[in-house]
Amino acid sequence: MGDTGGDIVSRLASSSGPSMVIEELGYGCTASKEYMKEVVGLMPAMDERELARLVGVLARTHSSLDVAKCGQTLASLAAAVGIAPPTQTATSWNYENAVDALREASPKLNWSNAMAQLDHEGFGVPDGRAFEAIARMFSRAVKDKEPFPVSAVAGGSAWRNAPLGQLEFLYHAIVAAPEMFPWAFSRRKIAPVEGLAPGSSPTGTPNQCWLSVDLYLTLAAIAQSGAGDLGAKVRGVFEMPARGCPEIIAVGAAAAMAEDPTRAPFLAEVCAAVLPPYLVSPGHPSAPVVLHRVWASGPNGQECVARAMAETHAREGAAHVPRMLDVCQDLKALSAVLDRAPHAFAVELAALAARREYLNLEKWLQERCAASGAQFVGTCVRFLRMRATGADESPGAPKLAVETAAVFFKVLQAGAGGVAPGL
Repeated sequence: MGDTGGDIVSRLASSSGPSMVIEELGYGCTASKEYMKEVVGLMPAMDERELARLVGVLARTHSSLDVAKCGQTLASLAAAVGIAPPTQTATSWNYENAVDALREASPKLNWSNAMAQLDHEGFGVPDGRAFEAIARMFSRAVKDKEPFPVSAVAGGSAWRNAPLGQLEFLYHAIVAAPEMFPWAFSRRKIAPVEGLAPGSSPTGTPNQCWLSVDLYLTLAAIAQSGAGDLGAKVRGVFEMPARGCPEIIAVGAAAAMAEDPTRAPFLAEVCAAVLPPYLVSPGHPSAPVVLHRVWASGPNGQECVARAMAETHAREGAAHVPRMLDVCQDLKALSAVLDRAPHAFAVELAALAARREYLNLEKWLQERCAASGAQFVGTCVRFLRMRATGADESPGAPKLAVETAAVFFKVLQAGAGGVAPGL
């Protein structure tokens, strides 16, 4: 048995959940501005938190309500309070009437502050229509005089109550037109990345969302929140821009890690994943800009460059070591990369660097052997054996000079670090 009109009036007049009651009453509430004002008038004075809940309900239920059931509930309410029910059956909310009624009924409410209260249980943005409803309601409420507060949904942290709803909102905001969501008003941004390859946009996308440091930090915070499968969902958000504007993603993720190093566990993965093309393709027109900006961003950006090099070496072998050594020289980063590199990649890189007279190989080998012991010595022995026999040598891999091999043997025979039996 459904609620009576009196029950509904009582719940509307209570301090808890009037937005949920309006959901039960359905689309007829917004048949006109005046009708919505009458319904709102049955509620206690609305604060910004409840306004946020109501906006969320109106957006999420744009076309999903049971029209007949809601119509009966609204008719019961109308009879109980002595107002006429709507004369026409509505099948969706009239957002203009809803906003105009709310503004007139509660003119002192700050809609920007209300948007900062969207983090509530039950908030969700199931599709683009729901996202547009929120954006358009806000725009009408402020009469287009101020932009949607980007920091309300992308301030650099994950929501406590509705992180999935936050991610759903961002998913649609990322692909929204500039006039629909104002990413250009993000609090923290990187400058457009000029000097890229012909055809590459310095802003990435027309709405400039990937220039927003706040967006990277917010997505990383959601991914690191540990809630459900949000990490995988956030990785999915990065798939399209990683293909469409990888230069911007690399620079933006590096800048975000510099801004908040606690987000590096996730963002380093994002940044390193888009760097290999700039490390392996000689003459890539975007490489100098991208690699210099990522490296210059700080320790986490430098770690990403070194990580991308090591992962490329592990995946594709030694063929790209000459190009990566060129990158190290250009960035003045040889020592830093060698320090961060796994043993197998470090040996390959150091051997070629010594051949080009960029590195004192004997001193480097002695120091690495002393620091890493038998494990590193074993890597050196396997490297020498493979080069001597030609086993597992990648096509295009740099040749090992006789002089370079002699230095390896000299250090190893001196016993630095010790050689495990069988090597």
